[in-house]
Amino acid sequence: MKTRQRLPRKKHPYLNALKAVTLVLTAIYPVFMTMMTGAGILYNRGSYGSSFARYGTILIVSGCLMTSGTILCLFRKNLTSLLSPFFSLTGLVMCMAVLRRLVKHADEHGWHGSGMYENVSASYTFQTRLLPCILPAIAATVTALCQYFSYDLSELRRERKRQKENAPAPSIISDDQQK
Repeated sequence: MKTRQRLPRKKHPYLNALKAVTLVLTAIYPVFMTMMTGAGILYNRGSYGSSFARYGTILIVSGCLMTSGTILCLFRKNLTSLLSPFFSLTGLVMCMAVLRRLVKHADEHGWHGSGMYENVSASYTFQTRLLPCILPAIAATVTALCQYFSYDLSELRRERKRQKENAPAPSIISDDQQK
């Protein structure tokens, strides 16, 4: 029977602070800005055009990926520490690819804001909403990698490897042949 070994409880104040900052930044940028920009594009797809609906969908998916990458970096497990950078960076690449296309399209068609944002170009608005998503994605990646390569978890992996190597070998003679 396999017993679960609890992870050592060493205090890492800088890593905990980085997790807290990453969580707050994720709540602001990927969750609110990216997903709401995507939802706004989907909601107004009649005025933007049908080709823009997919950009809105991709923005929502990228925001979900970056958010799940941040949530995964909060746990101190090997698998989640390896999956977190994958989700965060995949979401970031998707978001930046859509941002590039949105800015290019807005500049080509001369889009500008309305109301009190009348003198502001739409490409500038897209950039100020979506470019800061780089910070939480990079912070989640750094947090996950620091956790994965931390001394505590590396020692735990080495100990498990030693236990597997020192485990008794299975019998090569079955019980039926011994009788």
